[in-house]
Amino acid sequence: MRISISLFVICLSGLLAAQCYPDRHNTTWFDAWISCETSIGPVASHGESHWIQYDLGYQYLLGELELWNINDPLHLDRGAQTIHIDVSIDGEEWTAMPDQTINQGSGLSIYEGQTVMDFDETVVRYLLITIESTYGADCGGISEMRVEVEGVITSISEFETPNACFEVQVYPNPHNDVFNARIESICGGLIDLKLHDATGRLVQSLRTNQVSESSVFELGGSDLPAGIYYLSVQQDDALGRYQIIKTR
Repeated sequence: MRISISLFVICLSGLLAAQCYPDRHNTTWFDAWISCETSIGPVASHGESHWIQYDLGYQYLLGELELWNINDPLHLDRGAQTIHIDVSIDGEEWTAMPDQTINQGSGLSIYEGQTVMDFDETVVRYLLITIESTYGADCGGISEMRVEVEGVITSISEFETPNACFEVQVYPNPHNDVFNARIESICGGLIDLKLHDATGRLVQSLRTNQVSESSVFELGGSDLPAGIYYLSVQQDDALGRYQIIKTR
């Protein structure tokens, strides 16, 4: 699945398969985000700058990020050159990704964007792009952003004991076959995972050593009928219970 975000999108699904440049971007100036006034963004250390923040709505495991630069032939110098990329799961705490350089737009109707980086399944809800430099203009911007989504993450907690020292992220949820439980723990010790159906019947169990601060376990399966399930995670005296939904 991919998320594409732009200020103006035309979908010609019946024609794109026959075009030589399926990811091309047109040359009109209004099909873009352009900022001509700098301000302090969510990451104050970047100073006053041109920036744009995307709220993806949910926490996702992200893959490749593609960007299209400004492609208006009269304003190619407004295109972003060097950008900072920061990500967050709550909009408050930000993680800096490597700075990237974007090629200048060509001004041609066959201009295609570029793959800027691979998030390598980083968990993200908020994505911040801050322009460090442009191709010469005081204004700066980009035309379009596309990010590949590997899976949506949810963690619907039925309850967690007050002494729980782990976080559980479940994805994809809902799911139609198997799902993953990513556990980040500072407890140490054995982890017991138990999956119960809506009637309380135990349908799966797994006991494993927590060998790192973050581990991923695969559960579920095609043999389980659709419905609501509950995943219990226990490590020493810490216990959490999470709702899982399986579709057909």
